[in-house]
Amino acid sequence: MITSATLFHRSLGLNVSPTGPPAEGLSHTVASQLYHDTDYDLRARFSASRAGLTGHKKGINCLGSDELEGRWVVSGGADGSLVIWDLEQEGLRRNIRASSVVSEKDRPSHGVSSVKFNPHNSSLFSTTSYSATLSLYSLTPTSPTLLQTYPLDSHLYTHSTSPASTSTATIAVAGSSPHIRLIDPRTTSASQTLFGHISSVFSVAWSPLYSSILASGGADGSLRLWDIRFGATCLGTLDVNRHPQAANRTAGKAHDGGVNGILWSADGRRVVSAGMDGKIRVWSMEDGMNMCVVFPPVLRNKYQAAFPMIITDSGIDSDTGGGNGDEVLWIGCEDQVIAFDLEDGRMLKRVGIPKTEVRYGMGRITGLVERKGHSELYTSHTWTDGNGIEGGREALARWRAKWLSNEDKVAVKKTEKQQLLQDIFEKASKKRVTFT
Repeated sequence: MITSATLFHRSLGLNVSPTGPPAEGLSHTVASQLYHDTDYDLRARFSASRAGLTGHKKGINCLGSDELEGRWVVSGGADGSLVIWDLEQEGLRRNIRASSVVSEKDRPSHGVSSVKFNPHNSSLFSTTSYSATLSLYSLTPTSPTLLQTYPLDSHLYTHSTSPASTSTATIAVAGSSPHIRLIDPRTTSASQTLFGHISSVFSVAWSPLYSSILASGGADGSLRLWDIRFGATCLGTLDVNRHPQAANRTAGKAHDGGVNGILWSADGRRVVSAGMDGKIRVWSMEDGMNMCVVFPPVLRNKYQAAFPMIITDSGIDSDTGGGNGDEVLWIGCEDQVIAFDLEDGRMLKRVGIPKTEVRYGMGRITGLVERKGHSELYTSHTWTDGNGIEGGREALARWRAKWLSNEDKVAVKKTEKQQLLQDIFEKASKKRVTFT
């Protein structure tokens, strides 16, 4: 059993204080503060009605977003369809039309279960599906092209592309099989298999700092950590009441239900897990212990699919009032988007789909992504009935700051300039200054 925090710390490669990811641009810092005023954007209307394009014939299972440029979103349908959305297109404020679709011969034959963009190249994305395939696509220049398909042996629930692996961008794939498959995009077959789970694997997530560290969540409630440098051996399993347990098939339990959501904090020192027991837990990667963050009992999580949640920067430092503050956990819970302070579990924001939208056919939230640098969230939805969404719309929605409109762009630019001057003055004088 791993009883030493130092040993566990070293096994994850965290014995040396890591260098965090490069600082975001000033525009992102300013924009992220707007999340405190986030609301459902009734003006946004997503439509695939364009010559030669066919949208989703059923509801949407998942979303993937381009985290480098903040331009592209891909929606994966319950019918296997894949639709690409260009968020920089003309007329974005109100009518958002599909940019392109994946042709029927290149898309999965069953529902799409997850969509992920390559963290190092915004023109590449990948999908998993219930037809037991992992597919890689290119958006160059704008039309999607199938690059490679990997047939696997089980229904696939989700996958994760390593953000720290710049050379190979290894892909971890989870599904109804108890084995995790690792795919090297340079090859045509699975390069490695991780053994340890005793039932289906619902979630996988790579460390943002170390290309060999992977976390996975199983249907049995286990949360396992892996170092692929050591082959297929599991480092250990996290336990809600004890130190991390030895890497065997029964030790350690993180949740009383399946773990279908895993996120790493940006600095790689915390892992957030969502369980089908209705709990959210935060784990310290310095010692593998439950940090005992208490969240309000509002979570409803009962589907064997990737749980919609993301982590964003609040943009507010609790000590100085400046930027680069605590992280915020956002979840899509049935018909609501809810924000929590990741440090203490406080609910910061709770906003639901308007009743008028529900009447139009917008169902529960199935996917949640952030558009980097624009204070915007995007969600995908099921249909409330079998007839689709009224008005030829797709089951997509945008959530953004209520006051941010075309007329406010000047104010945002002014705020950015003031923030820049404030930072320069504070660095030179070591005194805080506030513009009024």
